[in-house]
Amino acid sequence: MNTNTYLLRTIALLASAAAALATSSIATADSAAAQVYTLTPSTHGNPEGVASDGHAFYVGATGDGTIYRGTLGDSTVEEFIPGAAGKSAVGLKVARGRLYVAGGATGAITVYDLGSRQPVAAFATGAGGFLNDLAVTPSGDVFITDSFRPTLWHVTAAQVRSGSGTPEAIALAPEITYTAGAFNVNGIVALGERTLVVVQSNTGALFRLDLQHNGRKIAQIDADPVAGDGMLLDRGRLVVVAAGQLTFLDLDHRASRARIVATVTDPTLRGPSTIARLRDRYLVVNADFATSTTPFTVSALPRSDGRGGHDGLDDDDGDGGDDR
Repeated sequence: MNTNTYLLRTIALLASAAAALATSSIATADSAAAQVYTLTPSTHGNPEGVASDGHAFYVGATGDGTIYRGTLGDSTVEEFIPGAAGKSAVGLKVARGRLYVAGGATGAITVYDLGSRQPVAAFATGAGGFLNDLAVTPSGDVFITDSFRPTLWHVTAAQVRSGSGTPEAIALAPEITYTAGAFNVNGIVALGERTLVVVQSNTGALFRLDLQHNGRKIAQIDADPVAGDGMLLDRGRLVVVAAGQLTFLDLDHRASRARIVATVTDPTLRGPSTIARLRDRYLVVNADFATSTTPFTVSALPRSDGRGGHDGLDDDDGDGGDDR
């Protein structure tokens, strides 16, 4: 990420923070309960993506695509799948024993088998984009955001099984206006097989995408701006990493409106980028693009209701997916 792009991203996040502060309460996570996990060695570039399979969590490095693996019982997060020059791991998701990786500026989508640690599928979207985040639907279809090109990429479950294919390019214009040189559409969650929610980082807007066989419908969600990066759908609530904190939004049943109900911060957060859930913890990657201070870390915060209460629940379904 170059300096100009980082500055644009930072300005957008700060603007979102001001809006969130005006409409919600702020809670500080219980620092005594927060845990910090260290990427060892922190020599593969800034981490950005995180995903969980219900037992362990995985973190991707932007510099060379190295994948780390950690568990809640060990403060050290170790190399799991080696990276290489020309690779990058930005967005991550786990589903059915596979790890799905969005490759940032490489334009590559890679799927690994977690058992063998080997790639089992690979897809290319060409140059000029930035594949940022992805969602895997219950049937195994994959949708990938592109922050530089006004396109949502779609890889079918059949293509994943076959190991290759040409991703479908779904246009996001004209409903979503992209700004050149800025991070546009970023985080994504799936509400169902063909209903998705995305956040546009530079404007703070949330959009609902309904994808049908006869076309697609894109509508902006009525919500205060939240210039989010990664997102998680947890118990019907959006948890968005934005402006160095977690922002909680309640969606209505049609996902046409969202209301900011609270924000949560913690002293261990350092330029956080995205979030996953493992048991009773929110795992937040400290990407720290501002200073790139090593060692890089992941903060594990108590899973909360966004209002300072912690439920202590352990209802993870074991596949790392969002909990609607």
